Amino acid sequence: EMLGKTPADVLAIKPMRDGVIADFEIAEKMLDYFIKKSTDNRVLLIRPRIVIGIPTGITQVERRAVKDVAMRAKASEVYLVQQPVSASIGADLPISEPTGNMIVDIGGGTTDIAVISMNGIVFNHHIRIAGNEMDEAIIQYLKKKYNLLIGERSAEQLKMEIGSAYPLDEPMTQEIK
Repeated sequence: EMLGKTPADVLAIKPMRDGVIADFEIAEKMLDYFIKKSTDNRVLLIRPRIVIGIPTGITQVERRAVKDVAMRAKASEVYLVQQPVSASIGADLPISEPTGNMIVDIGGGTTDIAVISMNGIVFNHHIRIAGNEMDEAIIQYLKKKYNLLIGERSAEQLKMEIGSAYPLDEPMTQEIK
């Protein structure tokens, strides 16, 4: 929420870039914060087990970095689940059946397209273009066409509230503040 809204002496940092860890130390602090927040800042006697969604196209080094960050944030065990699988489970798709289910998972930094059947990925394709690039395209379009400057959060809000991958019968509008 702070991106694009901080004073000159405050820096808002994104520890992830293109679906992988870009700043190890900040990612660790952020994950530690999320763990504390999820437990209402109580002192944990038992270290939590953590499940983390990862893009399908990351390297073994990138996978290791994700696990290392979670372990340094005091996880007892870390399970990595490919994002199309976790998205399919979240969408309640019948992934254990012998039929193919296609899922397109567009994140902030990566897009994963996969066919899932019998609890596994049968085919997948991964690209490092996703929501962040869409947000930047919205910013550039409004700047060029309307001479209007908006920030990343406003662009993301426009995308989420009135964006459509399919042509609409009636154009939608959104007030920008």
